[in-house]
Amino acid sequence: MPGFANWKDIFAMEYLQLYEEGFPVGASPEPDFEAAYLPEAVRQAADRSTLTEADWEEAYGALWAIRDQGIRADYQFVEPDDFDAIIADAPPPPALQPLSDEEYAERIKGAWYGRIGGVVLGKPLEMRLDRKFIKRYLESLDAYPLNDWAPQESPALGISLRCKPSTLGNIQYAEPDDDIHYTILGLMLLEEHGLGFSKLDVANNHLRNIPYHWLWSCTRQSYYHMVNLTEDRPVEEQIEEFPTKINPLREGINTAIRADFWGYIAPGDTRRAARIAHKEVTLNAVKNGVYSSLFVAGALSAALSPNPNIETILAGGLSVIPRRSRLAHIVHEVVGWYEADRDWVSVCDRIYDKYGHLPFLHSLHNMGFVVLSLIHGQLDYSKTITTAVMCGLDTDCTAGTAASIVGAAVGYDGLDHRWIRPFNDHVKTVVAGFGHGSISGLVQRNIDLWHKLRNEPVS
Repeated sequence: MPGFANWKDIFAMEYLQLYEEGFPVGASPEPDFEAAYLPEAVRQAADRSTLTEADWEEAYGALWAIRDQGIRADYQFVEPDDFDAIIADAPPPPALQPLSDEEYAERIKGAWYGRIGGVVLGKPLEMRLDRKFIKRYLESLDAYPLNDWAPQESPALGISLRCKPSTLGNIQYAEPDDDIHYTILGLMLLEEHGLGFSKLDVANNHLRNIPYHWLWSCTRQSYYHMVNLTEDRPVEEQIEEFPTKINPLREGINTAIRADFWGYIAPGDTRRAARIAHKEVTLNAVKNGVYSSLFVAGALSAALSPNPNIETILAGGLSVIPRRSRLAHIVHEVVGWYEADRDWVSVCDRIYDKYGHLPFLHSLHNMGFVVLSLIHGQLDYSKTITTAVMCGLDTDCTAGTAASIVGAAVGYDGLDHRWIRPFNDHVKTVVAGFGHGSISGLVQRNIDLWHKLRNEPVS
């Protein structure tokens, strides 16, 4: 059985994914179990709970074969995976000036501490909760709107949050989180391989440093495929199949949370940041999974320039993704909705109304929340991260990404230090090559690596 689900669940996820990508699998996001391409056993089953794993695997194979028919004629988006084709359909990058060495050091310190603060704030509420439930929970504790760490328990609702070491009154360090792990893994990858790293290097970086059950989404699936490599074909050939090989979460937010370090290492050069990101993310993602990574890298690169504002930062992200992609579409939608409504709650609910059918960890609605929190926050760190968390869904991911961007733009001294002081400069991880240590030490390694690689071409 594949890595993260049974064949019945994989069929359902793949149906929705193919529908969203524009393949002619059916007329709506809900599976059409009477579709002519499905096996007879599935089409005629009076009770689908009686179908076997073999039946669902056969159904998956029949569904997957629909890709050979190509994108449906009425599909409005054009979404290449090739980097040059992506850039060919992207708007030009904003004009950015370089930072001095001293400015870079201050800004990158803000990015690291800021990111970790956002991740920790969102971590306890990463429980597949929507905006309305989070509001109800916080209101039960007289903690809405959010302006502090999340209280761990609501006696009135009989609900306890996960991750007690990341809740109000309990924080003494940054506890392990995949969003933090990936930023450290990015640092480690470039320390070992420089900018000439390969997809095999990326895969081995995951395999050698992270336990399987600390990975999710498309990265868990590529890990699964790595440990099931066969000896009949070259490893590199098999790795090229990972983005679409039994991988229905290939457009998940998991790709965006791996992107921060590529922006950190390419300040003021959005295309350079995006090219590095593309080399890494295409291990296991396609289309808007890829674009989410490129957008975050581009936005961070733009943030790491003199006097950035939200318009410049969003332009940096948009400058490295196709104009005709779904991600570009939702970015422009959120900007337009906010200009019309001037109310983050209203815009948040619009995102749920249009994109709420997508999986909890899909990139599109979660990136919509990132953009919304940036626009509403206007580089106010506290306002940005609390908005991201109150939007719901993958709260540590969205808050961490938005926090990283704001931290890069305002620098360490521009952060509200009540969000970073409780960590005592200490982060714990499950990363085998790091373990636990100081945040300041990670910042210094980042600065040293930037000095080493800033003139190295991206191969």
